[in-house]
Amino acid sequence: MFCRNCGKELAETPEICTNCGAKPMMGTSFCPRCGAPTTPLTKICTNCGVQVGKAIKKRTWKPVGAGIASIIGGVAQVITGIVFSVIYGMKFTLFGMNWGAIGPILIVLGIIAIVGGIYALKRRIWILALVGSICALISPWSFIFGVLAIIFVIMGKRGFR
Repeated sequence: MFCRNCGKELAETPEICTNCGAKPMMGTSFCPRCGAPTTPLTKICTNCGVQVGKAIKKRTWKPVGAGIASIIGGVAQVITGIVFSVIYGMKFTLFGMNWGAIGPILIVLGIIAIVGGIYALKRRIWILALVGSICALISPWSFIFGVLAIIFVIMGKRGFR
């Protein structure tokens, strides 16, 4: 077996290459059977005929769409929370309940949605992107963006690291 990252011959099947420190099958530069040079697009080694696997993981648009939808929903929610807090303050009561505390709650949930959207754009921490998209769902002004963000985050789960 050869390391796909540096091409050094390896004894047995180690977890880490002792030459370069990478996982032996993570690279795309060398054939794992014969050590011949390959490109990232190579699927079958032209030297020995072994299948070198999927060379490139196709990046989809879904995490990016989820991030954009979550950020737009979060910004709309923060603006709604600020407007609600400034206009109504703590004086707004309806059916005997004080509804003035909804503004700060919307602001916090909007910030969580924005952070989740940023992580979705970076394709990192899938669960945080999902929580952010759920938080974008709360406000009526950002509801459609929250729904889109949830759908795209769930569909694009494989695109996250």
